[in-house]
This record gives sequence, structure tokens and C-alpha cells, in this order.
Amino acid sequence: MMLFMITGENFSMYQHGDVVLIPFPFTDLTAAKTRPAVVVSSDLYHKTRSELLLAYVSSQVSKVQAPLDHLLADWSAAGLPKPSFVRPKLAAIEPSLVVYHVGHLSAEDLLAVEDCLRQAMNL
Repeated sequence: MMLFMITGENFSMYQHGDVVLIPFPFTDLTAAKTRPAVVVSSDLYHKTRSELLLAYVSSQVSKVQAPLDHLLADWSAAGLPKPSFVRPKLAAIEPSLVVYHVGHLSAEDLLAVEDCLRQAMNL
């Protein structure tokens, strides 16, 4: 997956399904922890907004709560170091805060994450 920044603009070529490392905020906003997250914003969103919409990723798989969390089947291919899951805990982050581009979810995992997000938001 190609990743680059356009100098002088707050714009990046992160795509829906990319796995990135970001300072993900705690739910009480007291702090943030650098952790993986999945870009869930669409191309249309990226054309009109500068920030990325991201979903939380965790390796604490014993805490998976079905049906809203998705245990990644292809976590290694996505660039993650150990089994992980995606939770519909979302954050809007400026692309300049991305620490590292880890990889990209498989098509199957991405579809499952999208389904979990739809269920979480009653779409």
C-alpha cells in the first residue's frame, strides 16, 4: 500500500481499510495511547474532510464482545504482530498524527468490520 504526504497540505493518501498507528484517545479524553487503528472513513469523506475516521484495534482478544467486535482472521497479513480485533470505538484524527502505516485489512476482514460498524450505529 503506497503512503505519501503532499507537502504544505494536511492531506494524505490513507485509504479505507488501512491499519495505522496513532495516538488513540482514551474515552474520557484524559490521555492517549499509541495503538493500531483502522481507517473507516470513505473516499468521499476524504475528499471533503481533512481528518481520518478510525476504529480501535486491540490485541486483548479475550475481551472480544460479539457481535460488535470483529476478531481479525488475517491479522498477520494486515501487518499486526499478534491476533487482534476491531471494536467500533471511533476517533477523528488529523493524518499528521499517524505514527506509522502498518498495513491493510483483507477484503473479508474489512467487510466484517463494516458490518460491525453498521450494527453499532443501527445503519
